[in-house]
Amino acid sequence: CNDSFGTRAPAMGGSALGSGTSNASFSQPITGLTPATTYYYCALATNSMGTVVGAVQTFITPSAPTAFTTAANSLTNTSANLNGSGNPNRAAATGWFRYSTTNPGTCDDKFGSRAPLSSGTYLGSDIYDQPFSQSISGLSPATTYYYCAIVASTEGTAFGAMMSFTTSTTPTATTNAASSVASTSATLSGAGVPNGASATGWFRYSTTNPGTCNDSFGTRAPSSYGANLGSGSASVNFAQPIGGLLPGATYYYCAIVSNSYGTGFGSIVSFTTPAMAPTVTTSSATSLTMTTGVLTGYGNPGGDATTGWFRFSTASPGTCNDSFGTRAPAMGGSAL
Repeated sequence: CNDSFGTRAPAMGGSALGSGTSNASFSQPITGLTPATTYYYCALATNSMGTVVGAVQTFITPSAPTAFTTAANSLTNTSANLNGSGNPNRAAATGWFRYSTTNPGTCDDKFGSRAPLSSGTYLGSDIYDQPFSQSISGLSPATTYYYCAIVASTEGTAFGAMMSFTTSTTPTATTNAASSVASTSATLSGAGVPNGASATGWFRYSTTNPGTCNDSFGTRAPSSYGANLGSGSASVNFAQPIGGLLPGATYYYCAIVSNSYGTGFGSIVSFTTPAMAPTVTTSSATSLTMTTGVLTGYGNPGGDATTGWFRFSTASPGTCNDSFGTRAPAMGGSAL
């Protein structure tokens, strides 16, 4: 410390410390400093015996705070949690938010609603970024909101970037074309948009057309639970194999997606299983006399229009074919 460096405060004279023999404190306000600047200073005292100097000390002047907007969380259909952070930059600072369904372009402290309505979160007066958050409610479902973080101190006000979130709502469901359709099996396909809440997808199917999709007609696939579609805002595909179907039959099905806010139903779509080759079993002859008898058998049509008849002879053909012996009846047959 010396009496020649920098600026003297005050420019002339000084604080009268008396003539006692104990310490007397003194101070001096200074102005015109530069924000966020390190200053070096020291105390000097003089009397008729000479001038003495204190140790050199430092201080850093405060500056305007900074503000950062971060992603919202805890989204529901009518509420959300806004998040941000701010650096006080050595001046006591407070943080709050503004939000609206209309994008103001850049953050300011006039658009939309203030959260909270007054005051805010105290962020201290140090030089470290301090996170803060604010829960808001009374929002509209399936609506996009724009928001930003604001931090203020005696040195100024800082505005974070504009960000957005969309509140949750009932999911949507889309029924897609079935695949891998076989005589007795198929894979049902659909898609769902969770719309911000954890969603599950499944199917309903029947040989009877319900007209519109619902969760009570026919058979549920799977019988319980379903595909986890997450909680995003993009469409998620899901599928379900089913079996035990009838050959040559038309099935009607739809996709169903549900979250905590409701259930979405896809359109009714149909597919037809291909027919199978018929099967036939020869049963015992009945009503036998010396010259007559009744030949019996049964067949599974396999999903297509089917006719049944017999062949008979006094000579065994080894295996059944449609050329040995006599055909009964000679033409046509029993419609199965």
